[in-house]
Amino acid sequence: MRRIFDLTIIISFIIATASVQAQSNSNLNPSQETETKNKATEYSLVWSDEFNNSSIDTTVWNFWEGTAYNNELQYYTDRPENIFIEDGKLHIRAQKEDYEGMDYTSARISTDSTSIGWKHGRFEAKIQMPDGKGFWPAFWLMPIRDIGWPRGGEIDIMEFRGNEPYTTTGAIHFYREGCEGSSVECRKYITDSITQPGTNLTDSFHIYALEWTEDELVWYLDDTEFMTIELNDVKAEFNPFSTPFYIILNLAVGGDFLDNPDETTPFPQSLVVDYVRVYQKE
Repeated sequence: MRRIFDLTIIISFIIATASVQAQSNSNLNPSQETETKNKATEYSLVWSDEFNNSSIDTTVWNFWEGTAYNNELQYYTDRPENIFIEDGKLHIRAQKEDYEGMDYTSARISTDSTSIGWKHGRFEAKIQMPDGKGFWPAFWLMPIRDIGWPRGGEIDIMEFRGNEPYTTTGAIHFYREGCEGSSVECRKYITDSITQPGTNLTDSFHIYALEWTEDELVWYLDDTEFMTIELNDVKAEFNPFSTPFYIILNLAVGGDFLDNPDETTPFPQSLVVDYVRVYQKE
């Protein structure tokens, strides 16, 4: 999820992990569930949110309130109209409404950006996508070490365009090596996507995962690997991807990444999350 601002404050950080272990609901078929779980067999669960409580755990998740970047059209709120837990799943809901000068509302949450993050591991979430043109959900990571985007790096585990329901995208962003200009001039990204004809990602839940080691980043959709980046090949300043990153979930409406909604776009629509988990090797 691209950001186009530049912070200059370096925030000191600590790593905090907590474990919430509970059963999740599954819409994957048995072969998908088994094969995807096998990907994590060499890891141990260190943190999760299964969304089995009646409300969002505000000791873990922070709400973003206000407008965002990338010419997005929504206003993010913490209202129950835009974000809630129901039947053991997190719902981030986009509404068409006049609110604070914007035409749409939605929600964005993150684990605490100063204290809850992880370096290396397997990050995964089981998600059902919203259906319709103009919806831009994302499951992504940002560094606790905030030295100004994109100096510390950014990892997009999942980005989705509502008008391309068979495709999901992954990416990293960083400050390119040897560049001495502004963040806009010096930002660089590497991206790839996977398209599975016949698998409409809005119809059911799928697992979106990233495995991050000292040497590489590997993206998965369910049991299918679709992108690998060797970190030694990333020519960047400021040594990105070397510190803990925190987790962000959001549902944007419109923006630079995709076509804006139109009269065919159904509202409301939700990004539905069954769980978010972090595994690390022992």
